[in-house]
Amino acid sequence: MYGILERRRQWTERTGQKAPTVTAIVACAIAAVLRDHSQINGLICWGKIYQRKSVRLFLQAAVDDAGKELSGILIADADKKSLGEIVAELQEKAAAIRQDRDPNFKRVKSSFGRIPLFLMRFVLNTISFLTYSLNLDLRWAGVPQDAFGSVMITSIGSLGLDQAFAPLVPYSRVPLLLAVGAIKDQAVVVDGVIVAAPMFKICATFDHRFVDGIHAAKMALALRRLLETDEGLESLGLK
Repeated sequence: MYGILERRRQWTERTGQKAPTVTAIVACAIAAVLRDHSQINGLICWGKIYQRKSVRLFLQAAVDDAGKELSGILIADADKKSLGEIVAELQEKAAAIRQDRDPNFKRVKSSFGRIPLFLMRFVLNTISFLTYSLNLDLRWAGVPQDAFGSVMITSIGSLGLDQAFAPLVPYSRVPLLLAVGAIKDQAVVVDGVIVAAPMFKICATFDHRFVDGIHAAKMALALRRLLETDEGLESLGLK
């Protein structure tokens, strides 16, 4: 974790801008992992696995000052974007939602606001069937195309939690969810000595029909190499 914190500080000194959040860095890293391990970038439809052609990230963000209302921000073609581009897009889209300037968010919020709560599950499952199983384009009805992407990422650290596992959301067809915990000092061994060091956890939930133990292990090792080594951080753009 020292490497990430130091490189975030250097980012601010070099650019004069606010450093990327840990969640944004993790998002960039998982995009690179899914790019290099395309076999775990897909969805299940009609009992079959279909590979995606690009990496799409779905990140949850608070859209009000109190942090009580959450919305999702979709980053398309994340595997082809730099960390700086991902950070800029996240900031721009989050600001547009908070300032009520995002027409798609307003349209979706208005549409779902008129649906009775007891019908919500049925409606969501129906939309999932139409857009994923039948591959229909419902953007004319205010329904985004492939709204949840390849992986869902949420920052539980913003809630003060260092560990939690997000449940799978069947209607989203997303086989992988990541929960990024808060940074906290923990006892670790460095050169044979126990010291306190800032650490954070990434809790992963995955659909075992799609991702098996071997795939999960390869993904975890690749993600750790990107986040825990100088070479990995530099490849993400944290120089």
